[in-house]
Amino acid sequence: MSRGLRIRLHHFNIEKVTHNPGIYRAAAVLLAGLLAQAAHGQVCTEWKDAVHIGDLQLQLEEASGVAVSRKFPNRLYHVNDSGDAGTFYVTNMQGRETRPVSITGFKPRDTEAISLGGCGNGKSCLFIGDVGDNQRRRETAEIVIVEELEQFPASVSPIARMKLRYPDGPHDAESLAVHPDGTIYILTKEQPARLFKAKSHSSSQVLTPVMTLDAGGRPTDMAISDDGTRLLVLTYLDAVEFGIDFQHPEPLRYRQTIHVRFLQQQEGVAYLPGSRSFVYTTERLVFPAWIMRVDCGGN
Repeated sequence: MSRGLRIRLHHFNIEKVTHNPGIYRAAAVLLAGLLAQAAHGQVCTEWKDAVHIGDLQLQLEEASGVAVSRKFPNRLYHVNDSGDAGTFYVTNMQGRETRPVSITGFKPRDTEAISLGGCGNGKSCLFIGDVGDNQRRRETAEIVIVEELEQFPASVSPIARMKLRYPDGPHDAESLAVHPDGTIYILTKEQPARLFKAKSHSSSQVLTPVMTLDAGGRPTDMAISDDGTRLLVLTYLDAVEFGIDFQHPEPLRYRQTIHVRFLQQQEGVAYLPGSRSFVYTTERLVFPAWIMRVDCGGN
């Protein structure tokens, strides 16, 4: 609990409170609110300037998603935008040592996002989202799940595939993230955006609406903190960090805009381990495709 939220219990007459049910209930509600604020309000309020730490190679000229390994240090995962043939890429933190890995049987229409999360038995997996739909015509979106390996072969088979439908018709999306509890979230590329979740890793299901979220622009990627209490959303102009209780997500009370260095087509964001820093990436258009790092400077 932060310093400003500490409660000095000796200021209360506990005996009197416990003999007055009304006061007791009010105190309990107040305490619960303060605890929730402490747990879900710790967004970083002061971010340092973005630092250029690397460059994506030519194979990733349409980079549209990034994930940071927790299992293997100094490793990033990437996907390209539409037109790529069911492949993800492994690089180091500087964007070098690029290795493509093809996914057997995966023929995406518009791959836009990649995230890491648990997938049972203590395993870590890549969740690759074929979720783009610029014309809003697709009946289903698809996520393929690939186990994270220390050494990837040239091609891998997914351990699961998920066909997803929106309850209200097609949406375009570029943002996918996996909560520490295993729940998969998709954020639509609208303003305001709509957050949906998948109830499980079942092969076919209708997504569940969660909330409407205004990030100040159209979301191009998102990430969830390691402790599951913060949501980071990237747009074409800025990033926004939200303090959020995913079990009771509305209303959102904690929001911090992060004025990142503008890149030409920034479409990938991921927290670094500890979730007090993040990286973001861009497609390669006229200029090189930079990898940028942003660190929290304090609360």
